[in-house]
Amino acid sequence: MVNHQLSPMLVQYLVGLCCLKWDPDAVDVTIGDMVLDTASDKERDVDVTVTVKEDGRITHAFKAYEVKRESKPLDITTVEQLCMKLLDMTDLTHRAIVSSSGFTDGARTKATKHGVELYALQPWTRPLEDQFPLLRMTGTIEECFPASQFLLCWIQPQLSLVALKANAPFHIQPGAELFNAKGKAHPRYKTFDAYFQDLLLRSTEILFTTDPAASVFRTFPVPFSVPQGEVPTGPAWPHTHTLDVEADDVYVETGSEKLRVDVVTISGHLQWQRSAEGFRYHIIERVPSGEAFAGALVSTEHRKGQMTCLVFSPKTREIGVEFVQLADRHKNAIRDLKLRTESPN
Repeated sequence: MVNHQLSPMLVQYLVGLCCLKWDPDAVDVTIGDMVLDTASDKERDVDVTVTVKEDGRITHAFKAYEVKRESKPLDITTVEQLCMKLLDMTDLTHRAIVSSSGFTDGARTKATKHGVELYALQPWTRPLEDQFPLLRMTGTIEECFPASQFLLCWIQPQLSLVALKANAPFHIQPGAELFNAKGKAHPRYKTFDAYFQDLLLRSTEILFTTDPAASVFRTFPVPFSVPQGEVPTGPAWPHTHTLDVEADDVYVETGSEKLRVDVVTISGHLQWQRSAEGFRYHIIERVPSGEAFAGALVSTEHRKGQMTCLVFSPKTREIGVEFVQLADRHKNAIRDLKLRTESPN
């Protein structure tokens, strides 16, 4: 089962993309920036910063956005702490907090007192003509931009493992622990089942642009509508795919020894399927006015740290298309990731 919730790092990245869309004159948008706290004389992290260019030159505008993805509305204590943090960064000229869970009334009052703007990241449900009139569209974003994706899927796959140093056939249980060359727990794949699922995804990522998968996709369109409870699918065909996996450094325990898996062969059937899962429609609105800051149609991918976004601004008809692939070092914490860097004119 794929978790289609956006991770905190992807939420942070999404806010950065929306800032970039809102400020077309931005010369620098940094996720995970370090800004000097003059009260402590130390640099502290800020989730998103934006430097803006006006009239062909970089101005003093240095905007900071703190991004919070919580389960409950941000309360007065949390907002006060964030306000004090931002106010101690005297280089900043604009300060804001973005929350995916809203704010309490007391938190709103506190932020207003300190001159810190509040924004809410929430599901995008209002009609486009209310907030994005330049698009000249009527209806909700989901009605105007219905989304689905085609997935190449293995049906009832079987996996055959080859360990070149094995002296006899062996079988691995789905929950079996995997190891690296030093005999320690594998850093990426905790169990054989997790490795199996990754191999299936890796295989379809290779096969979807090649024949016969490409030819089947062109010849047999996947239907849009099917009886309720069914998944729209094309025809299935038998296939095998062999992968060299020596570089994965995966070792399995076969009883008396641990052996490296060198080659895997997947056997079964392949099938194209249509899915509407994994798509989310988000909007960032100013609190409490509800003024649109930016909107986004987000497709979360099967791999952690990936998403595709269509980003909308109420100030233009142009729609930004962004493909996001976080590096491994950014999946748990983002530092100094530039979305745009330009030399001033």
